[in-house]
Amino acid sequence: MRLNITPQPKAERAREPVTPSRGLVRGQFPSTKMKRMIAWESQLEQKACYHFEFSPAVIAFREQPETLYFPYQERMCRYTPDFELTLYNGEIIYVEIKPLSKLRSPQMLERLQLANQFLAEKGYNFIVITDEELNFPNRIRNFSILRPYLRFEIAFHISQQAKAWLANDPTFGALSQFFGLQSIAFALLAQLHIRIDLDQPLNLASALFTPANGDHHHETCLFTYRTGPDFRQCAIPTDSHS
Repeated sequence: MRLNITPQPKAERAREPVTPSRGLVRGQFPSTKMKRMIAWESQLEQKACYHFEFSPAVIAFREQPETLYFPYQERMCRYTPDFELTLYNGEIIYVEIKPLSKLRSPQMLERLQLANQFLAEKGYNFIVITDEELNFPNRIRNFSILRPYLRFEIAFHISQQAKAWLANDPTFGALSQFFGLQSIAFALLAQLHIRIDLDQPLNLASALFTPANGDHHHETCLFTYRTGPDFRQCAIPTDSHS
């Protein structure tokens, strides 16, 4: 499995306001991509939904897709992945969302390794995404601002006009003024016709840039992940505009 992962900053540690003693946090994510509400059962899962929604490499995703059964410590282990992703090339990936601290448990690591082996034998990939890959407050805030504009239709000539305009004044405020409607500028960003640094606060002075030459938009993945057997974070680019 090889995805065109965008650059990733160092994750910020975020204190989750809900503790086990207060119960689980649950909610629903309004997905334009899936045209339905996606159920999530933790704040990390909610953040994962934002990343799946905005990543062109992911053409479909669904929560708790199916329950798997495999041998574990002389008994059958019941395991349900958190998400199933369908990639642009038809590849299916099963996803577990876990705090990084959980991966330090030998028992948890063993279960994930067994799930990885079981799915590999069936021809599927299995990845783990932790808070290290999801806790980016500015990015999540920008996703939440841009999400309603994913459903806007952007004509080809509008996209081309926007890219040409960037040679004059490549800021979000200038682009909004050029079109006379901030909603068009938001839609161009949400649909990645025009890029910004998602890990910086979005404002009128935000610098804009166009995708690099040779950029394969449909392969773009806005998150990184971990793969078995050791579930270390995969390699990521460092150039902020690569």
